[in-house]
Amino acid sequence: MAQYSNKSILKALFLAPSMSLVVLGTFFLFMNHQYDVQSLLTVFGISLMIYLIYCVIVIPIAYALSLWLAHKYWLNFFSIFFGSILMWLIVSIIGYLIFTGSLPTPIWTLFNDWFFYAISIFSGCCYWGFLKLFSSQPKLDQNNLAKTDT
Repeated sequence: MAQYSNKSILKALFLAPSMSLVVLGTFFLFMNHQYDVQSLLTVFGISLMIYLIYCVIVIPIAYALSLWLAHKYWLNFFSIFFGSILMWLIVSIIGYLIFTGSLPTPIWTLFNDWFFYAISIFSGCCYWGFLKLFSSQPKLDQNNLAKTDT
């Protein structure tokens, strides 16, 4: 039996970036003092685009890794922490190649922004929290159910 069920891993993966997208969208709106409908729709559209890119690129890789780690009982906070940083590095390389067509000449300049590390770590923590929330639901077995009926 695996450490976490496939259903709880999928639910947690789909909900992991939602908290950071809501926080970043709200922060962007308040810092720019933009409260009209067009700004709200623009931020919502960009957040939706980011979420869809996350669903296409990150979820298949993270789901396969999470299933393997859960099967080996290695899916814990630290493996999720390092996995989220690894996924950020993969997504940033792919995004840089798509938008510019080549990698920067000193490759380390791609990885020197602390803000993206913070977002990836926050998303990893959200993934771990949602995974714990979905896997800690009480499970009833027949022995306990029979004892409580009498």
